[in-house]
Amino acid sequence: MNRKFAAFFLSWAICLSASTARAASFSFQGLGDLPGGSFASSASGVSADGLVVVGTSISSSGFNEHEAFRWTSGGGMVGLGYLSGFDFYSGAVGVSADGSVVVGAGGGGAFRWTSGGGMVYLGNLGHPGGATSSSASGVSADGSVVVGRATSTAGDEAFLWTSGGGMVSVRDFLVNHGVSNLTDWTLAEATGVSADGRTIVGTGTNPDGNSEAWIATVPEPATFTLGVIGLACACLIAPRRTNRQRV
Repeated sequence: MNRKFAAFFLSWAICLSASTARAASFSFQGLGDLPGGSFASSASGVSADGLVVVGTSISSSGFNEHEAFRWTSGGGMVGLGYLSGFDFYSGAVGVSADGSVVVGAGGGGAFRWTSGGGMVYLGNLGHPGGATSSSASGVSADGSVVVGRATSTAGDEAFLWTSGGGMVSVRDFLVNHGVSNLTDWTLAEATGVSADGRTIVGTGTNPDGNSEAWIATVPEPATFTLGVIGLACACLIAPRRTNRQRV
């Protein structure tokens, strides 16, 4: 009897514990908005652990200016400001896994924000006439790779940004590294990037003129580093070998 009672009590305790855990996991709350202007806010991204939320809120009284925000349970909603010289709009759309890097678009173009560096402009693709606009759409888990869309006189183009290489056209980048099946493709926008920064997805126009989703894979950052080191070593070693042969 004691064993049966103990088994029953243990089963009951497990069920109660599971029920309590399920009940505790359900919650809801509004995130509020930034001070000033009419009340409005919209969330667009969340960190891997769910503790950091990013988005856009109206913050300026009188002009109803939109400003990117970063929200945490402890600090609430905090405005991230604007790109220098463009203090009328910014919006956050993505955040790194740990919540430390925020990406989006401002009045001047795509941005990347960190607590130490603030909001930084990511540049343009450098086509004739310059980029008229750009916007970030996704960021890797560690915040080192950003993707999005840049618009220039050449039209919309998907971009890839890294701290070491800056902003480059995804299509040009792939072609320059040997990808040969992009003839007559237009890669209009990169809409997302994997956690490791190696897989990029987006939308474009295929050779038949139809809108089509695409996926692209790039090497690990270490591959670029090794490639550059290898090239540098080859350049240094070659002259030495030539000199030895002459002697």
